[in-house]
Formats: sequence, structure tokens, C-alpha cells
Amino acid sequence: MYIKKLTIWLFMLLSVALAACSDIRDIVGGDTQDLPSDGVVLTLKLPNFTKNTVATRATEQQQINKLCVLCYDAEANYLGMSNITGADIKPNDDGTCKVKVKVVEGTATLHVVANAEITKSDAKDDNGKINLYNAVRRTDIDLNAPVCWGSITVTDLLSGKTSLTLVRQFAKASVTKDASLTNFEITGFKIVNTALSGTIATRSFSEVALSSVACTAKPDNFATATGEQPFYETPADKACMIIKAKYYNGPETYYKVAFQTKNPNGTFTPMALLRNHHYQVKVTAVNHAGYSTAEEAEAETNLPENRLSAVVVDDNPPIVDMIACKDYELGVCGKQTVDGNVLKATVTFVTTNKPDFKYNVKSNAGWITGYTETASADLPTTAGHPSPTGRLYTIELSLTENFESSAHTGTVTITSGDLSLDVEITQLGYDFRHDEKRKVQIRGLAGLTQEEQKDYFKWMDNSLKGIWPEENQGRVRNDGLHFFVGKNTVYYLIPYIDKDDMTCNDPRVTVKLDSDKKFWEVRLANNSDESYNVNNYNRWISNEAFTIITITNARTKITVTYPVYHVGLFAQLTTNYQLGKSKASGWRYYEMVDVEAKVTKKDGTTENKIYHMLDRNLGATNNGYYSPSTTALKDNIGAIGCYFKISEADNSNSAKTDDHVVKALAIDSFKVCDNMCLQGLIDNNNLAIVEEKTHYGEVYNCLRINTEDMDRDIPQIFIPMSGYYEGKNDEDAVCKDSYHANLWTRSRLSDYQGFSEKSPEYGFWYLYLDAFGKSLNMSNYRFVSGSSGKNTKRYRAMPVRLVAE
Repeated sequence: MYIKKLTIWLFMLLSVALAACSDIRDIVGGDTQDLPSDGVVLTLKLPNFTKNTVATRATEQQQINKLCVLCYDAEANYLGMSNITGADIKPNDDGTCKVKVKVVEGTATLHVVANAEITKSDAKDDNGKINLYNAVRRTDIDLNAPVCWGSITVTDLLSGKTSLTLVRQFAKASVTKDASLTNFEITGFKIVNTALSGTIATRSFSEVALSSVACTAKPDNFATATGEQPFYETPADKACMIIKAKYYNGPETYYKVAFQTKNPNGTFTPMALLRNHHYQVKVTAVNHAGYSTAEEAEAETNLPENRLSAVVVDDNPPIVDMIACKDYELGVCGKQTVDGNVLKATVTFVTTNKPDFKYNVKSNAGWITGYTETASADLPTTAGHPSPTGRLYTIELSLTENFESSAHTGTVTITSGDLSLDVEITQLGYDFRHDEKRKVQIRGLAGLTQEEQKDYFKWMDNSLKGIWPEENQGRVRNDGLHFFVGKNTVYYLIPYIDKDDMTCNDPRVTVKLDSDKKFWEVRLANNSDESYNVNNYNRWISNEAFTIITITNARTKITVTYPVYHVGLFAQLTTNYQLGKSKASGWRYYEMVDVEAKVTKKDGTTENKIYHMLDRNLGATNNGYYSPSTTALKDNIGAIGCYFKISEADNSNSAKTDDHVVKALAIDSFKVCDNMCLQGLIDNNNLAIVEEKTHYGEVYNCLRINTEDMDRDIPQIFIPMSGYYEGKNDEDAVCKDSYHANLWTRSRLSDYQGFSEKSPEYGFWYLYLDAFGKSLNMSNYRFVSGSSGKNTKRYRAMPVRLVAE
């Protein structure tokens, strides 16, 4: 039996976005920092998605026939949509188009969808949250008017960034062959077992949006040898290409090609086929005829017999930068970024210099070791432009592998005659967080599924809100292992690879190889035996003095260093005891800081006391400051967190003693603040209202708490404006005093403050923090409307802040 073998190079074409910056005056009117009421002008771009296209001149573009603009607030709540017809979409000569969009008040993010009818169920789910990531289409794909999506924040608009690249919801594939294969004629191809449907939007451009989608799509007909086939993005190890070809002028036979990437050790990993990618399969060697029928090639029992390698690059980056002199022009592609383990980077440039010129390529980076010209092609003169015919060159840069965790950037200078332009090349660092062979597992965190436990960093990226630098005022917390302050229950498993050499020189952490030699087990040193449940509020972060965990593999030459954090905790939020139309749930990150209060003892004397306070309200998605009347801060609504009832007691007897709500809101030893803590911070001048200015120069009053960490990375934390909710249920609830900063305490109003314990009203009134303008007070409020010890079920709900003592 003959062995059918194809040796194939698979290239992925990932389009480079062309951005156009607008002056901030385009979106900011007069002296105000608000967006203009008549709308914002956006520049929309469909990125290059074709072969052999150079964007130096106006070229034929795919159509945007209609647009739907959807508005969402900072908590992803749907605010409204507007539809724009083709008549209001103004094309530009450079292939972009301009469109004016209206922004609903309270909008934090705009989502733009092209060439699709968007329904209310597409826009929002049953809770009123964004649903575009789940909105599925199962229609035939139109390459000429593709369904596309993109999003832009109001913050970007305010900073002058009004260019938005729309991303197609599908991928496509094509096939070519090496010119030396004169004995092999491709007559057609098709992609089989692709996804039957795809979502309009995606949360990640590195993963398939529908990981469990049915993958049974099979086109009836073959595409032509020079054609392209679109398909919905498909999980790895599902789809394959069937190539129809003639070998040595024989009959047409069929070859099965798997989409795989080659690993550094020579093994292969199935490739997920992602939206907006163009997968170009290049056949470089053939040694026999293929299967006799397409059905035989498609059969699941017949595995692909080819062996292929893949380089993830943009095979033809569009030209984005042009200069000219009197006689000729030079244009180069934009910045190119490749993964740390990629050894090639592709650069394109075009020149109209005379045909016999000699171009020159120089690099300023030692890790860019050389280049090879891989292709060149004459360019036709474009109608309306008298420039002479030019020539497009494609060169392939040779790179050394980056084994460092940080990226490095170099410059390649292209010179044609007297003209020179630079192309920036960035090679990413080794991404230890998502290395398939180093998937860190987390243990001991109740509430995670088994699948979530198996990939700690993936769970962190997808499910843990408040951990990203932009949610922590720029502080990095999502790159390492976290042990919890207070009571720690978690530990970690890092996969062991043969030839690993591990070092850990910090006595606060223990690392040992498990008995099966499968994992490095990482634990907190004081987190075992009798000390396992001991509360520990010492704040520390791995730094240069302590290289906490370093693993060097002698075979791969890769060194991985895991930072370790003992500064905060993860906690799962439920909707219990929340009130309002925007309830929240899911995992949150909280960081702990120490704050000093001046408290009064029973004998009337005062003393300073340290409280361990979480840096944000319960349920908050960031630790910044929110002010609805301040342009630079009004999108930071996630800092409020959630609005909670403080009690649900039905009568006077239960109101005096029932603390089940307060206890339910606690995270282990971190409990709702009491009056003594907040009043003590005020008395010590550590909780105060101060006048601040935004980077626009806008003045606002900020409620901040000075921490004991003032000389380090968290000198202050904030209490955002929030107001409170009042109502019998979520739909009935109304937000009041939204320009006030409010916090419930767990302290009942009693004795000298207002009620004796014998009063029927005792237990119905709680102390709370109230700040408005420059006024800061501890006040009191009934947790539910009513009087004489009665509960009318019309509750009041406020944010809460947790502390431990």
C-alpha cells in the first residue's frame, strides 16, 4: 500500500488595523468635557482580508450597507440602540468610512455591528446585560457584505481616539502550492466539519467564542483552486481541508489536511480557527496520489496523513506609511508583532523606484539576525493617480527565540534610494500564563468547577473581575500566585516537566515535588497543620529581594518566574440581599490595606487602632473613584459595587438581635464596617473629603481614606458616590441621592444615640456614612420604611465596605 503524504506549510493571515486619529476637538465641544449631543463622528475600517492587496491607494472595499450602534454602561447594562442606513455612511478615499453616532447618557462602551439585523434579544439578556457575545447567526456568510463587529469606550472617544476597526465574525481559507511542484495541479478545495454558527461579538480574539458549537458544516461544492472559503470560527481538532488535485496528470484525487501548529519540540498541536483570520495552506511537497473519493478523505476514520508546520504571521501586512520624493515613492507596512517562540516576521514594502534599484534593509536589534526576500510583484497604476507602476516586496526576517518573560522591540529600516522608513518589530515575551505545558492549577477555593481549577490563569482572565491593571489603577496583580490575607485556604499545582530545576528562597512559601512527580506543589509556609486557619494580615509581594518561585528547564532553556502575592483575596458574590435593577454576581478580587482610626474606649480615653480594610466596596469591579458629575470619572461606575440591605428583620423582637444579613455579607473574618471604625477614621483625619483635579483640570470633591501604605503602592483608597436604593423589589426600587457617597455600617442606633433597647424601634435604625459636597457625617436611617416596630417590606439598600480587626 502506498503512503499518501503532503508536506504543508500553513500560514495565518491576521489583518492589521489601519487607525486614524482625530483631533480631540472632533468629539469635545467647547469648554465642556462631555460628548456633543448631536453625536460623535467615528472612522470605521474593515481590515485587509484579501491576498496581494496594497493599501497605498484607494482599493475596492467590501461593503458596509448598514450599522447598528448599541450603548452599554460601565456594568454592561444595555441602554439602547440606533440604526444607521447606507446613505449616512460616508466612504473615504482610503477605504475607511465616517459615520456619526449618537451616544446615550450614561454610556461607557459603544458596540457597532455592520450588515446585520440586531434584535433586542441580541442586544441584552434577561437581566438587561450585554448579550452580543451570545447572539448567534447561522446564515450563509456573505464575503461582499460581511457581518462585522467592534467596540470602543467613551474614555477612548474623550481622548481623541475615534477610529474603530470592525472585525468579521468568520474566518476563511485558501490554498496555494510551491512553484516547484510542476507535477501537482490543485483543482479545488473545501473546508469540512466547521462550526454551524458563530456569535456576532467575542470576548477574546485568541479563543473560539463557542467552544462547544456543533461542527458538521460541509459545503456541497468545492471552491476553485484560486478561490476562498469562509466559515464560522471553529474549535481546534475539528475542521480539516480537503484538497482536490491531480498528481502527475492523473485523475483527480483527494488529500486531507489538518490544521495544526508545530511545537518547538517537533510535536503538533491542533489549531483553533479564529474569526477574522485568513488561513493560507501552502503545499510544498507531494509523494503520491490521494484518496480516490472525497467521501473517503472526509471519513473520520481516515486521519490526515500529512505532516505540517505552521508559523503564525501576517503573510501580507498592508502598507500603512508612505513617503515620496520628486521621482519615486516608498511605503512600508505597520508595526509587526509576533509571539516569543516565532522565528520569522514578515514585512512588506512598496516602491516606485526604477526597476534595477537595490533596496537596503538594516536592523538595530541583535535578535533580528537577517532577512530573505520571499516574494515581489508588480503593481498596476491606479486610476486617478499618475504615479508610475511600483513593485511590492515581501521579506522574511529571521529572529532568535525570546525566552524572557518581557517583550522586546526592534526597528528595521527600509531604504530605497534617498528614502528611508522604519518598521517596528515586537517579539512578545514567553507567555508562561497560557503555556499549554505549564497550566497552573488552583486548589482549595470553594465554588470553582473542576475545569476552572485546572487552568488558574484562564479562570482569572475570564471570571475574576477587578484583577486587571486597569481595574487597579495600573497595579499589576494578574501575573502571579495569590495567597489570601486573613484565612488562606488555597494552594497551587505547577506542572513538572522533565529536566526542571526549581528554586524558592523565601521562607514564606514552600514548594515541593509531589510523590508522582507530576506537579510542583506551592503552599503558604504557615498554612499547614495547626496554623492552617490562623488569620494572617501581613501584606507582602514578591520583589527583587526574593525571587519567589523560579523554574528553569534544562532542555527548553525556558525560565519561568512566578510572582507571589499576599495582599488580598478572591470571593464569590451572590445576588442575595441585593436591591436594584443591576444586581451582580460572580468572582471578585479585593485587596487589603491597613488604616488607622482614633477610637474612644469605655473609660472615655482614646487610642489609635489599626483596621484591615478591603480597598473597594463589596461587589465592586475596581478600586477607583466614581463621580457622576465629573467627566473623567463618570464611567468608573463599577467602583460602587452592589447595593445591599443591612437587615430583613420582620418585627421588633428579631430586629434587636437578627444579624443574619450582616453575617452573610462577610468574607471570612472581613465583616461590614461598624460605626467605631468609620467615625474613628474621620476623627483621625484619615477619612476626609479633599478637593482634587482631573487631568482635564476639572475640580471635584473626593472622599478618600489614607492608608498605612502611604509611601508604597496604595497610599489611598476611595469611597465612591453611590446614593442608595429604596423599594419593595428590584423593579420597584428607585436610586436616590446619587451624588452622595453612602456606606451602611453594622451598628444599630441605640442608647445615647437615639433608642433604648426596650423601644419597638430599636434594631430598625442603623448608622451609615453620608458624604455630600464637602459635608461628611455619620447619620442614621431605618433599614426599611415603617414605624412602631413594623416592617412594610420597602427596604433601603446601600454599598458596604468590609474590615477585619
